[in-house]
Amino acid sequence: MGKLLILLVVILSVFSCSNAAHNFENDIEKDEGYLDADTIEGHPVYDIKIIGNEENVLSCHLTFKTEESVQPTVKYFSEEGKGYELKAESEGTGHTFFLWGMKPERKYTVEIYLDDEERAETAEFVSGKPPETAPGYTLRVKTDRVSDGFVLFTSSSTVAEDIYPLALMIDTDGDIVWYFEYYMAGYDALGDMHYIEETQTIIISIIKGPNMGDIPAEEAIEIDLAGNVVWKSREYPNIYYSNDESWHHVYYRLPDDTIATLRWDLSGTNIADKIVNLDRDYNVLWEWRYLDYFEPPSCDPDDWCDWTHCNQVVMKKEKNVVYLNVRNMSKFYKIDMETGDIIWALGEGGDFTFVGDNPDQWFQRPHAPKVAGENDDRILFYDNGSFERGYSRIVEYTINEETMVADINYTYHGFGSGHQWFANVWGDADYLPGGNFFVTVGLPDIETENRFFEITRDGEMVWELVLEGGETWNRTLYNSEKFIPPLKKIEK
Repeated sequence: MGKLLILLVVILSVFSCSNAAHNFENDIEKDEGYLDADTIEGHPVYDIKIIGNEENVLSCHLTFKTEESVQPTVKYFSEEGKGYELKAESEGTGHTFFLWGMKPERKYTVEIYLDDEERAETAEFVSGKPPETAPGYTLRVKTDRVSDGFVLFTSSSTVAEDIYPLALMIDTDGDIVWYFEYYMAGYDALGDMHYIEETQTIIISIIKGPNMGDIPAEEAIEIDLAGNVVWKSREYPNIYYSNDESWHHVYYRLPDDTIATLRWDLSGTNIADKIVNLDRDYNVLWEWRYLDYFEPPSCDPDDWCDWTHCNQVVMKKEKNVVYLNVRNMSKFYKIDMETGDIIWALGEGGDFTFVGDNPDQWFQRPHAPKVAGENDDRILFYDNGSFERGYSRIVEYTINEETMVADINYTYHGFGSGHQWFANVWGDADYLPGGNFFVTVGLPDIETENRFFEITRDGEMVWELVLEGGETWNRTLYNSEKFIPPLKKIEK
């Protein structure tokens, strides 16, 4: 490395690659006064190419070659000086980088470093526009206490023809920095989505509408960050939330590379649920049926009875337990995976005695519980609440499985700050690594303000983004996920 820097004067070759939305023809320009690295024998960096990503115009592929085997670093940043740094995983002479997380319609400077200090080459890339189907939104709150990360979500609509299979990421500045579109032959929308840190991939479940009932198609895919499909589930004819062959509410990959999901389980016209653990080929590895442990109620034989409406599964195979949230029962169960026995039930009328002084002791028809703590002794709920109570909240319980007592460790409902809300369905609440909470408020109602917000444990709202709606329609949200991307931030 040292002899290259001694023998050669670094020559900057500036390549400009501009791509409007869905237009990827390269326009390579050599500025007058600069030398073409391709023509110089012994130049340290040559054969530089920047190709816009057809799946996502907020990203591009950078390739180049080096005379010597090196482990280069690439930095890319916009006119505002904000950007990211990537380092090659190993040494070599042929190098490929995927540059992503860019803000829309910005010129990005791309710098190549052969060591930690000396810049060897510079290039340029102009990011495009996100799809017109992306929802409008307003960033209403941002403080310096907001945690770093991207928000991964998909938005629906109260108007069926405005529902698009589009996934998005938004950064803390409120800019779209990533998207993914996935169209099938019939109606489809994107459902449960999860970023997998170990593989840097995203698993996405698919909601297939009524006109997909006779069409064999996958119900989930896994993609890399460039938008390439790296796995598809089994294909078969079904539609979302229609029978025991279709997933609903929950679809995610476990650390052992298997799948946890929920399926319908019917008893006459009673609709119950079962938990299913599948391998990638859709072989059933483990199953648990609510009907095996509870007697269904009497139900009108001429009408469907939404009895249990389970909406979350937390499967911890390493501990041999699974947690199940039964929304319509307002119960949260811990289940022994070996025996299938219910270990305990948390909620009103359950196995725990509430010992706190909060007048609203128990959650009502909740969503998205998260289990935390070394001993699984903290549980966070998005507590939708009832019409009688009239407000929603997030609430964290601490439990003691030896004494079988429960208390509320934290709650937030927004009263006193003007941020209170009530959403009788949908919603999500997540722990963030720095101690904050990330909350998704979404409801299929035109009068609801559908939004994301982040709060601290002392109740300060540090970030809030609101989706735009209209007089006769609204953008809606079911859940979301905020994660730290595998990108090192820089400011030039």
